[in-house]
Amino acid sequence: MRKLLKKRTAEACIYGNLGYYGNPHWGLGANMHYLHGIGRKKQFFSIGCGLRGNVFFSKKRYYETSSPVLTARNPGGADTMYMPEAQTNTLNAYIAIKIHIKRGVDVHFNTDLGGINFGDSKPGYFRSYETNPLPPGQKYKMEPYAFNANLLNGSYGSIMSEAYGSFRLNEVLWWRLGFNYYRNEYKLDTNVPLNGKRFYQNHWMVMSGLAFDLRWKKNIEQARYF
Repeated sequence: MRKLLKKRTAEACIYGNLGYYGNPHWGLGANMHYLHGIGRKKQFFSIGCGLRGNVFFSKKRYYETSSPVLTARNPGGADTMYMPEAQTNTLNAYIAIKIHIKRGVDVHFNTDLGGINFGDSKPGYFRSYETNPLPPGQKYKMEPYAFNANLLNGSYGSIMSEAYGSFRLNEVLWWRLGFNYYRNEYKLDTNVPLNGKRFYQNHWMVMSGLAFDLRWKKNIEQARYF
């Protein structure tokens, strides 16, 4: 009976992201996760993991060096890598937490653990506030970082975190609405003096998506006990 009453969440979702601060940036993606209820009675909390594929687009963005140590050496202003166009395709595993509010309403939080990137190289233009602050800058060949890793002392590659509400539309579909934080990183093959070879930018975007409940038949049967 304990196994029967244990809450489980299995969903697959298609979503879109949109941000407008600075210049427009947007993305499309799909994810699938499996969550397991915590506790023996109400089970307000669930925890689990999932897999996310995301495609990110942006134009006319300024990326800064990924090293806080190198950034601190430029007290007069940060050197930047200007990217006329950016596109990063990621496949990451993530950890997720769900808070159950009431029947048909949940709140979700998740963050990427790591994965891989797919993407073409893009031109970048390095602009130093000391030696070459004016456009266009020195041209470099930039590429998305091959691997992603969410580390406590500094992440590598492209990492996404989300917070959203999930609202049941019917027995099968859920509507998601919230926002996400996306750390996008590019690298080049050689070190730029005092700036390294990894450059990143943070993006905040509004997220909306439609999720399909993969356990809808079992959830209908289980709902008789809650």
